[in-house]
Amino acid sequence: MARLSQRAMNNVVIVAMLVMIALFNLDSFLPKRSVPELSPLLPPDAYVLKIEHDGNKLERNGQQWRQVSSEGELSITASDQIAQWQAAQLKTATLVDDAFQSVEPIVVVIWLAGQPNGHVFAFYANTHPVTVKYNGMWYTLENAELKVLLPWVSEPNS
Repeated sequence: MARLSQRAMNNVVIVAMLVMIALFNLDSFLPKRSVPELSPLLPPDAYVLKIEHDGNKLERNGQQWRQVSSEGELSITASDQIAQWQAAQLKTATLVDDAFQSVEPIVVVIWLAGQPNGHVFAFYANTHPVTVKYNGMWYTLENAELKVLLPWVSEPNS
């Protein structure tokens, strides 16, 4: 085995430290992942208790779902309605807040187990695809139709 001088050993230590610094900061050298373009409307592991809109609601009733609507009999079953909510996705969109200032949104509150506050979604039905505002961000609704998510809402006047 070769013997190293004091100066050579210092160089080995310096190079080893630089390699360790590079390894610890490897994630900063890699390209950043972009924000996912599609995200689920409801978190995949969420236990939904109730979805409310203007006195109408879809609520958990034991292991089943129950629709409460001022419209009477609805065209879609409660289980199909919740399945659509779980399949729906949000696609990020870049919109200006002023674009929808004169439009009245359909405000829906989703109550999840273990969370003290509901999740508030504002749906703008008179756009295609439907525009959604959630947590100050703009999205478009994908893989679902508003008339299935909220069967008690009448068709918008276009």
